[in-house]
Amino acid sequence: MQNRIIGILGRKGSGKSCALRRVVAQVRRLLVFDPLCEHGEICPNRLDSIDRLAAFLRWTRGRSIWRAHFVPHGDLREQFDLFCRWAYHRGSLTLAIEEVPMMVHPNWAPPGFSEVLRLGRHRRVNVVWTAQRAAEVARQVTACTDVWVLFSQTEGRDLDALAERCGPEIAAKVARLGMHDYLIWDVIARAERHCALEQLCFERVEPASKFKVIAGGREG
Repeated sequence: MQNRIIGILGRKGSGKSCALRRVVAQVRRLLVFDPLCEHGEICPNRLDSIDRLAAFLRWTRGRSIWRAHFVPHGDLREQFDLFCRWAYHRGSLTLAIEEVPMMVHPNWAPPGFSEVLRLGRHRRVNVVWTAQRAAEVARQVTACTDVWVLFSQTEGRDLDALAERCGPEIAAKVARLGMHDYLIWDVIARAERHCALEQLCFERVEPASKFKVIAGGREG
């Protein structure tokens, strides 16, 4: 049994959020950590508290198709840690996490997120994360990433971090990319992939309209 961890990396305005939406377009069970509240369009259930998150995940038991985005309030790292713990406990889902450096340090990740990264395969938890700069992402996160979607990076520290993880040839290619261009690097295969972003996640679902289910019949 295997899960997949996908990292999407690129400067502000390069297209990371759009790429994330494409990667998760056909995922059956999706939970988004959405600190900037940008993903209501693809996730009809908005969760504004840990209590509501817990209730929603209990409601999803026995349901095969659902989507929600969690908009944190208060201490961001504490909320993220609890979010990851509940997601790991639920299992059998895909986590999408916007702007990971807001919740981690280069040498530290919250315990709940560390558990997802280390043991997520046992709970069938896939992860898709985004960040603007490679050097700001915790080493544990980059070390566990299986597939990279790489937009332009130009800072020396970021290119060095990419070279360490993906190799100097890939870092050099990323440095030459245009603002909205990207390449896909498969860490396991040690090769570029030429495929649609929608093909990167394991799970697939038929019509997107099936996502529009609201916990308890209530939207918002």
